Amino acid sequence: MKKLLIVLTAGFFITTSCTENFEEINTNPNAVTAPQPGQLFNRIVTTPVFDYQRNVNLFADFYSQYWANTVNSFESGRYEYVDGWAATGWNAFYVDGLANTKTLKRLYGEDPFYSNLTQVLEIFECSEWSRMMAYYGDLPYFGVDFASKVPYNSEKEIYYDLFERLTKAVNALDSSATDQFVMPSEQDLIYAWDLEKWKRFGNSMRLRLAIRISNVDPNKAQTEAVAAINAGVMQSNNDVAHVPAWVNGFYDYLRNMALLWDNIRASKTFIDLMYSQTSIEDPRAKIWFNYKASSPLFGSARLEGVANGYNILPADANDFATMNENTTYIGFSGDGADIDHYQPIMLYPEVLFLQAEAALRGWTSEDPTALMQEGVRASMEFVGVDSADATTYIDELAPLSGSKEEQLKQLMTQKYISNFPNGREAWVDFRRTDYPDLTLPIDGVSSASTVSSGTYVKRIRYPDNAFNSEQDMLPADQNTIETNRMDKRLWWDTADTKTKSNGLMNSNF
Repeated sequence: MKKLLIVLTAGFFITTSCTENFEEINTNPNAVTAPQPGQLFNRIVTTPVFDYQRNVNLFADFYSQYWANTVNSFESGRYEYVDGWAATGWNAFYVDGLANTKTLKRLYGEDPFYSNLTQVLEIFECSEWSRMMAYYGDLPYFGVDFASKVPYNSEKEIYYDLFERLTKAVNALDSSATDQFVMPSEQDLIYAWDLEKWKRFGNSMRLRLAIRISNVDPNKAQTEAVAAINAGVMQSNNDVAHVPAWVNGFYDYLRNMALLWDNIRASKTFIDLMYSQTSIEDPRAKIWFNYKASSPLFGSARLEGVANGYNILPADANDFATMNENTTYIGFSGDGADIDHYQPIMLYPEVLFLQAEAALRGWTSEDPTALMQEGVRASMEFVGVDSADATTYIDELAPLSGSKEEQLKQLMTQKYISNFPNGREAWVDFRRTDYPDLTLPIDGVSSASTVSSGTYVKRIRYPDNAFNSEQDMLPADQNTIETNRMDKRLWWDTADTKTKSNGLMNSNF
């Protein structure tokens, strides 16, 4: 059955303060005034899909070096900020996703009949807050009511609250209750109203956030990670959280950028890693990538990518590897009918790598090498690699060895490959651990950016409108255009990548 996207909210792309003038901007006189839960929930979970190019590809996908830019006029790959691009994600979250979430809670949150709906909303909202904080850092969080300005809260305050909210929501979800609202499965685009999967996703999100703060707040991180694992995280690729994008409805898809518009090509960094981990080609490589038939490289045995951060691109940039037009990978091919592709929120292999890192840190008694191998195998299974080919590759992977930093670098490199195409989370991992080895822009950091020369980009700056409408609410060290810099490290990003020596940090343990 085709799942219909119900569009109930108008005007969310208007650049506005996240808290002011909401009623005026976000009110459609022709809209349904009391939407059914499943209709608005459908809208909420698809909000992160909108404007993928401006919200993700031009920033996180380039900064994680999964993809490289091939448009000379696009300078985000050299760390320039473009407000007309980045502000769309800010507005989509506050004026659309969060506003609609609060609407559902206002309409149904006090009715015990909708308790399970409220808990699912809590879990997804926590996931969305973590996504936004990974871009910006401190955010307006407590007391957001769309009627007045509120101060920006610190990341630490928000993370601690998210841990509490996730724990309470998971514990309150009751899949056995017979007196609860049941959402039609086609309206829950992530889990078809399988509440046990929502629980595992909530616990897995708690684990992700715990590992994220492991270097800045290790005791809290360990407590939350162990509790999340014990409560039950994702168990297989059947638990993957990803959002469908329809054949009809949105247009800035990866396929369009890679194959129709020729805006991107596979990053040289990413491609080269798939040829350097063993003596053989990573069997996922040619499921994900190929040359276009028009490229003089079409039919070559080895894939080649484009370096990140050109000022003036080579004339042959679009001859390099791009998305495999005939891919069988579900994330790029969808269902072959109504769903064009899926955009990842959290993949099961990531959860195995999170558990591997927890084990490497001594928080559990599990074998980190075994969990790493499970993560690679789960990724290959999800991508569609033949099981024998997967075994051949995994048997060649070196077990984790050496110092803790050396083992973490091995682990994070495999996680980086296996978590493709989730550029948002890959960028988090690089900033958090400084692994794997990424490269600075090949033509240097743009002088028009707010990133110092020779420095990696660390965050997305707040939108210009924040300074026009709520400058007095901004963090004190970022409340001017000049101090709102993109080389400022977030709370959990504790070390300067430039301190890396012989390929290793000295900051992760």
